[in-house]
Amino acid sequence: MPNLSYYHVEIEKASDTKDVVIKGEVTNSSDKSYSTVAVRIILFKKSVTIANVVFTINGLPAGATRAFRKTIEELNYDQVGEDISRYDIYTETAF
Repeated sequence: MPNLSYYHVEIEKASDTKDVVIKGEVTNSSDKSYSTVAVRIILFKKSVTIANVVFTINGLPAGATRAFRKTIEELNYDQVGEDISRYDIYTETAF
């Protein structure tokens, strides 16, 4: 399993729409470079899953940190943004 860590994860409203945006950084602490990393993020309202999406980060060299940003068009921040109580983020696969 890749040694990847996620930092500074924030959930906010998109600047030009009402979509939910998730942004942060991922650090590759391994000795292996990855051309593609698939990341899963799950958003919760209390104990109920309100979003479950996978997105990719391309080009993550060994020892590097990269910023990421994922827009979730299916969620309206004005309707759910304040109610998001937690999230899970983890690496699905990397190659």
